[in-house]
Amino acid sequence: MKRLAGIVALVMLTGCFAQGLWAADMTNLIKEGVKELGVEKGSPDLLVLTNATYVKVNGETTEGVVDIIGDTTGCSMGKKNLLFYHRPVNSPLKIVLFVKNSGGSAVIITDNGQGAGKTSLKMGIEQALTPDGWKTIQQELGPDTFSLVSITDAWTKDAPYDFLRCCEFHNHLCPGVSSGYQIAQFIMDKYPLNKGEAYTWIAAPNWCKEDAIQILLDLTPGKKSLYVKNLTAGQKKAVPGETATDNTGGILIIWNNKANTGKAVALRYNWGKARRISGVTEEDFAPNGGKTNPLFWISRLKCNTGLSPYLSKPADFVTVVKEVPVTGQMVADMTRAGVNPYEVIELTN
Repeated sequence: MKRLAGIVALVMLTGCFAQGLWAADMTNLIKEGVKELGVEKGSPDLLVLTNATYVKVNGETTEGVVDIIGDTTGCSMGKKNLLFYHRPVNSPLKIVLFVKNSGGSAVIITDNGQGAGKTSLKMGIEQALTPDGWKTIQQELGPDTFSLVSITDAWTKDAPYDFLRCCEFHNHLCPGVSSGYQIAQFIMDKYPLNKGEAYTWIAAPNWCKEDAIQILLDLTPGKKSLYVKNLTAGQKKAVPGETATDNTGGILIIWNNKANTGKAVALRYNWGKARRISGVTEEDFAPNGGKTNPLFWISRLKCNTGLSPYLSKPADFVTVVKEVPVTGQMVADMTRAGVNPYEVIELTN
C-alpha cells in the first residue's frame, strides 16, 4: 500500500514539474517575443490574440496561459488588448503578439503538444491586401490566417469591444458578422423590449450574422430563442423586394407571454450598399478557385474596412419589410421545421 502511495505521489510530482517547465518555457517565449517587437510591457500598442481557454495541450486545458500572458505582457481584457478567438478543442495553442502602427509586426507562438516555438512575420492589412502578401502570411499561419488578420485589423481600427466579442465567438471578422452586429443594433434601437417581452429570432436565411445576434441578444438554438431556416432561391425571390443587392435576413418576434400577444418584424439587409462603399463587387466575393484564391479573402477584408465606420449606423443598411401582429399559433408555425416563415406572415408573392 505504501509502495502504491509512493508511486502515485511520484507521478503527481512529475506532472507538476512538467507543468512548471512548460509554463516557464511559455513565459520565456512571450517575453522574448515582446522584446523582439520593441515594445514595453503594458504598452497600449501591444495586442495579444489567442485561442487559449478554447484549446487543450496534451489533454490539459489552457486557461492558465491567460495568467502567463497578463503577467508577461501587461495586456488584459479590461484594457481591450487581450482578445480570444474560437477554435476546436484539439487545435494547436496559438498566441499572437501584434503591435499597432508597426506595419503589421507580429510574433506567433505555437504549441501543438510537441513543444512550443515562435516565428516572426508581417501580417498587417497592408500585406494581406495583395495576393502575394496574402500567400506569404498564409504560409506561416495556415488555416488561422483570416481569423488572425481580420481580428487584429479590427482592433487597430478601435472597433467597439462588444463587436470584437462577436468576432471572437465567430473566430474571425467578415462582412457577415458586421451585418449581424448592425441588425442587432437596429433591433435594440427600434424595438427595445418592454416589461414581460422577449425576443425570438428566425434566421431565414442564415449567414454569419447569427453569431453576432447570439452574442449581443443572448438568443440561441439551445434556449429555443433562435431558429435557423435556409431558404431555396425560389423562396427568397418570392419575398417582395428581394434582389441580388437587397437581401431578406430574418424575422424578429417580440412576444409578451403574460399578455399572450406579439408581433413579427421581417428585416432586410442592403448588401449592395455594403459592397459599393467597400469598392468590391459580387463577383469579387466569388472568384475563380473560391477560397484557394487570395482574392476571395481580400474582398472580404476590403468589405470589413468599408463597413467599419457604419457599425453604429445600422439604419443605413437595415430596413423593415413588414411588421405584423402574430398569435401563439403563428409563432409555433413559423418556428416549425419545413415551414416557410414568410408564408405564415403573408409575405410571399
